[in-house]
Amino acid sequence: MTCNGCNASDLTRLVSGFAFHRSWGDSLNWMPDNAAADLDDSHIGSIDGHMGRMGDAMGGQVTPDFQEHRHEITHPDS
Repeated sequence: MTCNGCNASDLTRLVSGFAFHRSWGDSLNWMPDNAAADLDDSHIGSIDGHMGRMGDAMGGQVTPDFQEHRHEITHPDS
């Protein structure tokens, strides 16, 4: 067996590949502090666009509550 990085054959330790899975709570902290810098909370279109970017950043996997709140923001009379 040889090292994948340098092709040396005098290995002293074998380290297997591994995966690091973040907890669900860590995923709530994905948004950088300046992500809302362009958000105008007095403009419905700005809020809707920001929520859309949040949903996209989460891979499009948002809860029905998220979708409902987004609908309520853009359609306040319904």
